[in-house]
Amino acid sequence: MPAVTVVVTVAVLAPLLVRGGYALVGDMVFVPHQPWKAAWWGGDGALPRAVPMDALVSIVTQLLPGWVLQRVLLLGAFLAGGLGIGRLVRALRPDAGLAVVAAVTLYLWNPWVHDHLAMGQWAILAGYLLLPYAALAAHRVRADGVRAGAPGLVLALTAAAVCSPASGVMAVLTALVLVLPRRADAAATLAVGAIANLPWLVPSAAATGARVSTGGVFAAFAPRGESDLGVVASLLSLGGTWKTSVAAPERGSAVIVGLAVLLTLTCLVGAALARRRGDDAARATVDRLAVLALLALAIALLPVLPGGAGVLDDLAGSVPGLALFRDAERYLAPAALVLAVGAVDVVRDLLDRAVPGRGSLRAAAALVVVAPVLFLPSLAGGAGALDPVDYPPGWDAVADRLAAADAPVTVVLPWEGNYRGFAWNPEHAVLDPAPRYLPGTVVIDDRLVLQQEGRTVVVPSEDPAARAVDAALGATTPQARAAALADLGVTHVLLETPQDAAAAADQRADLPAGTDVVEADGLLLRALPPPSAAPASTERIITGSSVRLRFSVGVSNALTSLLAGVMVVVTSRRAGLGRDRRRR
Repeated sequence: MPAVTVVVTVAVLAPLLVRGGYALVGDMVFVPHQPWKAAWWGGDGALPRAVPMDALVSIVTQLLPGWVLQRVLLLGAFLAGGLGIGRLVRALRPDAGLAVVAAVTLYLWNPWVHDHLAMGQWAILAGYLLLPYAALAAHRVRADGVRAGAPGLVLALTAAAVCSPASGVMAVLTALVLVLPRRADAAATLAVGAIANLPWLVPSAAATGARVSTGGVFAAFAPRGESDLGVVASLLSLGGTWKTSVAAPERGSAVIVGLAVLLTLTCLVGAALARRRGDDAARATVDRLAVLALLALAIALLPVLPGGAGVLDDLAGSVPGLALFRDAERYLAPAALVLAVGAVDVVRDLLDRAVPGRGSLRAAAALVVVAPVLFLPSLAGGAGALDPVDYPPGWDAVADRLAAADAPVTVVLPWEGNYRGFAWNPEHAVLDPAPRYLPGTVVIDDRLVLQQEGRTVVVPSEDPAARAVDAALGATTPQARAAALADLGVTHVLLETPQDAAAAADQRADLPAGTDVVEADGLLLRALPPPSAAPASTERIITGSSVRLRFSVGVSNALTSLLAGVMVVVTSRRAGLGRDRRRR
């Protein structure tokens, strides 16, 4: 099983293993050395969408180059996912044998993995690959009691929460469904989950100036069918991403999607077999994995039900936490757990029946193992998302200049959304690297501009700093724009030159007035004149956050770190005691 995990991992991540540089696509942004900022741990008053993963990345890139860390994280996530699903299956079916291979291939190689890798959502993908550990810990809580399963539960839920808020929620949801209806176990799971997710929960609650975008977002991010079979068939086969442009070409075939649905149904039959053959604890876990899959499917389907998206928009206006579920197809991920378990029993049953004269059943078992790959060859080589490039030297020149400035606050232009297409990264649009590459406070236009079905959908800004800058940029002259930005505490503007020469000339003409200090590799850094008077009180929106917020976030991170550390020590001591007993 480890060998198969390695083979699948290498097949997916091959471009990163043979070339240096950075794979920059969608939300996947790594930089050589990510400077430390309050935003990485939620201390800037904005919504903490990448907390605390950005803090971890910032710390580690002071020791390792970003391109190395990118490979370590992706390789580690895929290897952990393969080994984790293998451990879960063996816990439920100790006699699984080589059939575990079927679980590994299905869990690591499916449309959900393809689409989120193609969108660059590596942290969400890492959270998915850690789900088997949350399920395994919850299974042990049910089988052996909360005291025995608590260390694994703490580590699994904390690791998932580190990846992203959505990953933390999915892990808690997975564990909670598996321990219900035992109220004591459920209460313990919720308590552990709450503490594990404090690093982003506390900043979310304290970010009173941030505005969660809800109007129309559930429809914009609703799942979509890749083929003529429609959205339900896509979701049943672990596909259905809202961003149809990243879907694998073969998923446009109704035949391929239909065969993938057939594989899903076959795995569900296998899950029924696993339920019959396991012990009481295994049967209970398989039952709950099936319930979890139904719940995941229901969450994914909600926005596409008649009137569903509108109802969710209305509810999210008064229940801000609901906006976390706007990308509903993302929460389909836990459904893969029961399919992986079922695939093992299908293969096991076919092999058991392959007596002399029925050797073709071995071929059928092999087909179940390789079917995920046959139905989705586009995932090989990283779904077209892993094309490493190097940052031009101009980025270092801008970073060095800002590092020499006193408390720089930089606004990045053009003010046209938060994704960029660069001439040196021609294959992909990527989340603007400037906030992670450059020191000081960096403000970008955080509106999300989506091109869907021939129309443009704009998800409004959430960051109060971005809204303040947007108003300042509305001034009529370059001098007035520079003065308005300076009143907010902005010291520099950075123009990232588009590939279109005419557009670049127009944008340069519209820049706020100031002195050009760096121009290289498509970047123009301009220093603004100092404000004529002391910056207005709105400066706090951009350059800092309250002491109360920083204290609250610090305490939440300390509690989470303390809990994880205690459980690591407990786990290590138990492992040591076990080794001592075996030696005796």
